[in-house]
Amino acid sequence: MTKLYLSFTRSISNKRLVKQNNYMIVILLFLFTQTLFGQKLKMEIDSISKIHFTDSSNVGLSIGVIENGKVSTYYYGGKYTHQIKDVDSTTLFEIGSVTKLYTAFILASLETEKKIKRIDLLSKYLPKDIVKGKEWANKIRLIDLATHTSGLPEFDNTKSLSNLKGFDENNPYALFTEDFMMSVLKNTDSLDSYGKVRYSNFGIGILAYAMSRSEKTSFNLLFKKYVTNKLNLKSTFLKVEENQITNIAIPHRKKEVMPLIQLAELSPAGSIKTTMSDLLNFLNIHLKKENKELKDIVEMVLKNQLENQEQAVGLGWGIHQINNETVYFHNGGTYGSSSIVILIPSKNSAVAILANNADTKLTSYALKLVNKIINKK
Repeated sequence: MTKLYLSFTRSISNKRLVKQNNYMIVILLFLFTQTLFGQKLKMEIDSISKIHFTDSSNVGLSIGVIENGKVSTYYYGGKYTHQIKDVDSTTLFEIGSVTKLYTAFILASLETEKKIKRIDLLSKYLPKDIVKGKEWANKIRLIDLATHTSGLPEFDNTKSLSNLKGFDENNPYALFTEDFMMSVLKNTDSLDSYGKVRYSNFGIGILAYAMSRSEKTSFNLLFKKYVTNKLNLKSTFLKVEENQITNIAIPHRKKEVMPLIQLAELSPAGSIKTTMSDLLNFLNIHLKKENKELKDIVEMVLKNQLENQEQAVGLGWGIHQINNETVYFHNGGTYGSSSIVILIPSKNSAVAILANNADTKLTSYALKLVNKIINKK
């Protein structure tokens, strides 16, 4: 009986040992595969940087990747000239219209706190003399502003401003004071393109104005509360602090130094300067599920808000299909800076690329990396 028992227990122990060994083999194979893929990804990123700098007018470049939760950052070139290699984790890049993702995040934050609703009419948050007698007063909702379907004027480039009184080509967006924006609304009667996606910086500026009126505060303070402090993004600025000036990657158009963009009250549409690390932290918030409050906000911003249209749009995010995977996309450009971010939630992954040149190739760079992550082998 004792021999039989010992034989049985040895058999159990051997089976456990085999299972443990098999488990260790699986773990080692996984780690090896991850390491191998990480090396391939870095080779692709280094290749992108070499292609980027074949144009001698390009100055600085930063590439960030979240791959299955692992965060990696890469820095190339310089803040002022590509010959001085000083782009690093402290470098602040203009991200242009990627700023709109943060503004939409604030809208979703206010809604989760039951302070505002996406479906609220814009007129609820405007002065009465602005909306009096306006057809659009009972039509435009906050969600329409966030999805660029409000039909309001677009003002998406300086050419559209050049005929306006007070236009200054050296500071074209200085026109956009609160008074000017209210006068635009007051002089808008019909909405020929309501319900159609027409990209509008002005619409995002009005959305920020409405949120500020709702909370009886400035948008700068809303940004500080819901982005800087709540998300702990201490290197993300609507307006760069004086002690951070030397960290800015100076914008360039070819070899010409360009000014930092100044947007006045359209700042919520494109003024953010941030580091790659902070940008990846912001993107990672959209991938993590641990925090219930943030999870609800993320679900809201990533949900398609235009379910009855062919074009899918979240709160701020464009929604696309790449190799049967749903990805979320936004890019940005200023006078001399470029940016692109792409989320791949099903892969717990994201890609971000920042450059201090007006470069149109960032999208192709990003898509190379996204395809590599989606088709990972």
